[in-house]
Amino acid sequence: MAASSQIPQLGPATALVQLLTEHPELQSAGWSIDSVNATLHGHLHEGGMAALAAYADVLGGAVKSGHEYTFQGQRLRSHRLSVVWRDVLVEVAAALPVAESAVAA
Repeated sequence: MAASSQIPQLGPATALVQLLTEHPELQSAGWSIDSVNATLHGHLHEGGMAALAAYADVLGGAVKSGHEYTFQGQRLRSHRLSVVWRDVLVEVAAALPVAESAVAA
């Protein structure tokens, strides 16, 4: 039995190490691995749509706009890249001000 099937989080952890090692130019993100479905989640806190587009260039796929919401009095829109990369489901997300989201769309 392969180690990744015995330890579901090993595949996403390995993919994260490969992504960071092979693409140090990408904007840093907060990363987590879902313990249930072993999805690698990244959240961009800086860099906006350009940073999310850079991840799409590396990982493939397309960025999709999500819902709008208010946080601390500011209207935000979620944006998400969801793609299988090296046999791992990778999701990278960013929340951008609605005005910036409209320009990026």
